[in-house]
Amino acid sequence: IFDKHAWEDGMTDVYKRGVPAGKIKLEHDVCNQATLPQFPLPAVSTSKPITTTSSSQVHCIEPMPATVRALQRSAYKTKYDKMGFTVTHAALSKEDGTVPFPRGNTNKVGRENGGIGSTKCILRNCVDVPMYSLDTYVSKFVPEGAPIDYLSVDVEGYDYDVLLGGNSSALTRVRYLEFEYNWMGAWKDQSLHQAIEYLDQQFGFTCYWAGFNNTVWRITKCWLDFYDLHFWSNVACVNRNSHEVRGVAERMEATFHDTLAKGEVNLRDFEHRFERKDH
Repeated sequence: IFDKHAWEDGMTDVYKRGVPAGKIKLEHDVCNQATLPQFPLPAVSTSKPITTTSSSQVHCIEPMPATVRALQRSAYKTKYDKMGFTVTHAALSKEDGTVPFPRGNTNKVGRENGGIGSTKCILRNCVDVPMYSLDTYVSKFVPEGAPIDYLSVDVEGYDYDVLLGGNSSALTRVRYLEFEYNWMGAWKDQSLHQAIEYLDQQFGFTCYWAGFNNTVWRITKCWLDFYDLHFWSNVACVNRNSHEVRGVAERMEATFHDTLAKGEVNLRDFEHRFERKDH
């Protein structure tokens, strides 16, 4: 059970020479997740520690040095690291190598919109961070043959690069996928249409714009030319070749039809994320 408040409490701890030394304030998050209410948690007994016998794993991949240290501390404090939660200090792209990131400090913990090509790194204030393709990361850190139930890619403009880096083996194991689309990084010179065709034809993904208020718009086989305009958005895809998520695929398609039936009352972009009020 993931408790957002307990996780944030661990993220904001400050230690000096291994001794607790107060709290810090996390960087303002662009997507406002810190201000959203905690999703409902099932009631559990507090008299017994939460344990798990599942072999499931969750991998959090973070390149910013200050942030990854805070993530690792929080995973340790909440004991999620004993339940299969792994924090890896690395970057993902379409190829292997290293990439420089600023060493940072506690004042920059939680910076959300810093990625490859968008962070300033000056000489000795840099550290070379391992960079993996998705195929390489999965082969190194994910058990062989294990399915990837949920892959979330949010890498500040290099999302399609990450997906291209999973071409050989990783994406065939993914059942459900989400990625961000915008004008940053490599996206500014890349086509969403090509990405959708790649995911559809090579791996069997059906992709939708992820809207608000239980709305989605199918992109796969419903392409409109203006979809290639670069704008902040999220794309959700389900692998129709995976029978384990057939129910998810059916619900997403049903939600798409429900969205169409609502007409123009719902818009998909962030600025109009709530129902439009006609005057």
